[in-house]
Amino acid sequence: MKQSPYILVVNGAKVRRPVFVLGAPHSGVGLLAHALSRSPGFHLTTGHEGVLRAVYAVARRPSVAEGKATGAASLLRDAFAEAWHLTPHTCPRCGAGPRSARESAGPCPHAGEVEHYGDASPDLLYSAAALDTAFDNAAFVQIIRDGRDVVADMLDDEQTLAWFRPGMANLDQELPNPFFGIEDEDERRAYRTMSMAAKCALRWRSAVRLSARLRGTLGADRLKTLRYEDVCGDEVRAAEELREFTGARVSAVELMRTESPGIGSWRSRLSAEQGDDVLASARPELERLGYLRPA
Repeated sequence: MKQSPYILVVNGAKVRRPVFVLGAPHSGVGLLAHALSRSPGFHLTTGHEGVLRAVYAVARRPSVAEGKATGAASLLRDAFAEAWHLTPHTCPRCGAGPRSARESAGPCPHAGEVEHYGDASPDLLYSAAALDTAFDNAAFVQIIRDGRDVVADMLDDEQTLAWFRPGMANLDQELPNPFFGIEDEDERRAYRTMSMAAKCALRWRSAVRLSARLRGTLGADRLKTLRYEDVCGDEVRAAEELREFTGARVSAVELMRTESPGIGSWRSRLSAEQGDDVLASARPELERLGYLRPA
C-alpha cells in the first residue's frame, strides 16, 4: 500500500510545496535566495544551524541516504520544522530588540502571512535525494554556472577551502564521495597530490553531475534549472520563470547585482596552470554545458 505523503505543519499551518535552491558553491544560489526571500509571503532560510548540521550529516555521509532512507528524511524534516518556526525572536520582521522568554517563545504575529517556505543553505544540493524523500511535494530550483568562474571564486573563499584541510575530507569512509567529487579508487589515490584548483573543479563537476541526475528523476513541475549567465543577463525573464514555477512574486530588481557578475572573470583570475587543472578535472562537463567548445 502506498504511503501517505508527509505534510509538515509549521506555525500552525501546513507547509505546501517548499522550495529548495540548489547549486555548486559560488554558482549563484545566494542571488536566487535573496530574490525569493524578498518576495511577499516567502519565508526562506539560509544557513540555520540545525539545517546545516543535518545537511552536512547527509552530504558528507551519502550512504546514510541510500535507498530512500527514512532516517535522513526525518532528520531533515525535523531540522526544517525548527528553522521555519517563527517567533518574535526569530522573525526577521519583528526586530532584534530584547524580549522576555515568554514573548520569544510565543507565536510571531507575521507567521500567518507566510505563503511559501524554502531554504537555500550552502551545499543543500548534496542532500537533494533525501529532501525529495522528506518532502515529496517539494519544488527544486537549481542554478548552473561556468565551472571556471566557480573555481576562481572558490579559491578566494577561505570558508570553502577549509573543507580541503587535512582531516576534513572523509575519503576513507565514503566512496564514491560526491561532496568532494571522488568517484573511484584511482581518483581517491590521486586526490592527495592534486592542486587546490583541481579539487575545486572536482566539487563543481560532482555538483553538475548531481544536477543532471535530478533532471532525470524529477519532472518539470518539480525542478527548474537556471543558468547563472542567463539570470544576470536577463533578470526580467528569470524573475518571470521563478514566479511561474514557485508561485512567489519575485521581483526582477532583486536579481540585479550592484557589482560585476564576474562572468568570464576566470580569464584574469586563474593562472594558466590552474586553468589546465580545471580542464583536466572537468572538461567533459564544461563541454556538455556549453561553456567550452569540444576539442
